[in-house]
Amino acid sequence: MTEHEFLHLKELSVIRTYVGTLPPAQQQTPVRFILNSQFLTGTWANAVEASINYGTAGAASGLAATYSGDMILPNKTFPSGAYYCAHFSFGAQASSVWNTLLNPVAFMRLENWGTKTEFDDKAFLMHIEGLTEGTGNLFSAGAGALTTNGTLRININGTAFYLMLASGEAN
Repeated sequence: MTEHEFLHLKELSVIRTYVGTLPPAQQQTPVRFILNSQFLTGTWANAVEASINYGTAGAASGLAATYSGDMILPNKTFPSGAYYCAHFSFGAQASSVWNTLLNPVAFMRLENWGTKTEFDDKAFLMHIEGLTEGTGNLFSAGAGALTTNGTLRININGTAFYLMLASGEAN
């Protein structure tokens, strides 16, 4: 099979399990996908795509996710390093110039498509579990009025909005 034929298959069912055991002080990427293009791509281009389609008869009986990343932390005092479930990075070239709303550039794109009513009415931007509310904790309901010390710009339907930031739980 040529590369050209492989890229145009309608259905492909492949299950691969990659296990990498690292010797000390080594780097490894068990699976890597690279898409190189020196030309204008089509209306979309993805190095990796994951999809679950339940159709009309399927349903999840528990958690379902097209991407799942679990970071199992060391069961000891951390000697070094930084730990993340996901890491996104940009490499902007020296001559990169873009219009922030016409040609958006962001660490993440969230899109609601299809029949949107139920999602628009009842969904959340994020679902977070396992946090305990408390002063100084990751989740703190705070007390008193907050003073806005900064903002983060987000793009919703082509309009810039700003998430307010505070320097303390109640300042």
